[in-house]
Amino acid sequence: MNVLSKKFLLIAITILCILPLYNSSAEQSLKSYKSKELNGSSKLNSKLKGVMNELSEMAVTRGGDQSLKLSELSNPMLKIDDNGNVEVFLYCNEVSDENLQQLLSLGLVLEDMNEEHKLVQGWLPYEHLERAAEMGFVAKVTPPSYAHIRAGSVNTEGQGPINSDDARNLLGADGRGIKIGVISDGVDSLADSQASGDLPAFVKVGSNANGGDEGTAMLEIIHDIAPGAELLFHTAFPSTVQFLNAITFFRNNGVDIIVDDVGFLREPYFQDGELAQAAQNAVDDGILFFSAAGNDADRHYQAFYLDDGGLDSDDDLHNFGAAAGLGDDVGMTYEIPGGGLAAFFLQWSDPFGASSNDYDLFIVDSISGDILDFSTNPQTGTQDPIESASVENDGFGSKFVDIIIRKDSGTAQTLEIHFNLDGDLTEYNVPQDAIYGHPAASGVIATAAFDWITPNTIEPFSSHGPVSIISPSDAAISSRAVISELRNKPDISAPDGVSTTAPGFATFFGTSAAAPHAAAVAAQILQAIEFVEGSTSSANPVISTRNVQTVRNALTSTAVDLGQPGFDTISGFGRIDAFAAVNSILNGQVIPPPPPGGDNNDNGGGGGCSLQGPIADNMINTAALNLIVLFIPALVFGASIMIKRRND
Repeated sequence: MNVLSKKFLLIAITILCILPLYNSSAEQSLKSYKSKELNGSSKLNSKLKGVMNELSEMAVTRGGDQSLKLSELSNPMLKIDDNGNVEVFLYCNEVSDENLQQLLSLGLVLEDMNEEHKLVQGWLPYEHLERAAEMGFVAKVTPPSYAHIRAGSVNTEGQGPINSDDARNLLGADGRGIKIGVISDGVDSLADSQASGDLPAFVKVGSNANGGDEGTAMLEIIHDIAPGAELLFHTAFPSTVQFLNAITFFRNNGVDIIVDDVGFLREPYFQDGELAQAAQNAVDDGILFFSAAGNDADRHYQAFYLDDGGLDSDDDLHNFGAAAGLGDDVGMTYEIPGGGLAAFFLQWSDPFGASSNDYDLFIVDSISGDILDFSTNPQTGTQDPIESASVENDGFGSKFVDIIIRKDSGTAQTLEIHFNLDGDLTEYNVPQDAIYGHPAASGVIATAAFDWITPNTIEPFSSHGPVSIISPSDAAISSRAVISELRNKPDISAPDGVSTTAPGFATFFGTSAAAPHAAAVAAQILQAIEFVEGSTSSANPVISTRNVQTVRNALTSTAVDLGQPGFDTISGFGRIDAFAAVNSILNGQVIPPPPPGGDNNDNGGGGGCSLQGPIADNMINTAALNLIVLFIPALVFGASIMIKRRND
């Protein structure tokens, strides 16, 4: 037996020896935790109550010791600055000047707001969180719903597998006349990409407040495929407010296509939340909307609640093992790497704003059984069905934790868990039904990913469908929410693992890279439609709405099957084929090149490259030199003839 085999054997024996001890210690930890009811307003999120109490204690104990940084209490789900201000969402019945003034009087530092959704984002002093929640016009106070990028890591080689270069070079489809808006983190290196010719001279930026360069990488992919398209950008960070504002910005600027690569783990998993509704409204008004399907297939959980069957007489714990058809097990193990930070989000099949079934989430140490974090918001009929927790591993080796779900009251529901940041599930992974939020909206085109090098195989992390949707009306009148709809997701597949010049994205993996490929191909198709019909998408809303469906049909009907014939819940309708899709619209025609002088996007009219920088300057200089060389001899020759005629 080699050294490695001995090491694995020793680990296995150790785990078998401590497992009975863990079950006992975890049970004792949960039994010792009985005071789930926290004092204070029911409109204040339990995480905010907890941090308010913790900050109050620190204010007493630390005195004038400024070495204790309050910001160190921040985690992936809650941000605190060193002055004790907490970043929050305030959901209001009305966002009026008078109401804002009352919030400002509490010390609110306003960051942003969305009047349509009656949502205010800002920083509140921790000691005033309770007072804000008690205001009559405030419906609830929660941590913000923070954005995360749907990417794995970092020109685009993806053009080959999807034939977008042929659609451009042979059929003339370069995206001219089409406006595309990109929603991501930031475009810090925009100027560098423009200087190198990887992006056009003009990109309209609504906001780059967050910074980053995934947006730059997405824009480069689009420009490679559809160099004639006009590009716009708006950040979605740090929260859902910015995402909603991005959609408004693009709509106000008349875009034809929106593409994003962000997710929000507080978006509803079983219904259309405010972001999904905003995206669907854009589609209904004639805008094509593409979104990354997500990278959650290899760390996702969904199952119907199954009681532990009396393993714990005091607590109704979910039996993960029995739900998977295995032995009894009330803890699902998750591995956090050394120095890592993991976040856990639990939802269940109750409607948002009307959850009457109360579940709690606990994260316990797999060895000691100690509770490391928990979330116990009450659900009494008017709250959201969500609990979240996070754990940091400050050691060098892996930390194993167990996820425990307790049904505090109510009936059995379908449970779903998503994860963020570091770590991996070691058991009970469920790849199905992992697409949620705005990519799950019926009109949004959710894009799965395949590596461009292996274009017949979907990436193992690419999120699977279908999407389970509950009927809130049925849920309100029954003891168990009804899965009323299974949506066919993802819609199509596109490449990742491609190259860009954006820092950090030299090789760009994830459905974040796939979505801009699909959006750029949609621009080629939309240009072909407008060429054939002789109209522009913005000229007539009826035409715009029809074009959305025509583009979708062209993408799906010409896609190359990657799984079972037709649609499947892993690759959608398959790998997009830009040439076939564009040709299905043109029906043998070819879009003529732009007139001399290029188009209004200053990119030389397509073909996959633009005349900018030293090459363009050299061509201009050469042309001028040729003119001088040819013109001066002709002028001298003409003058000599005139002189000769006069002398004659």
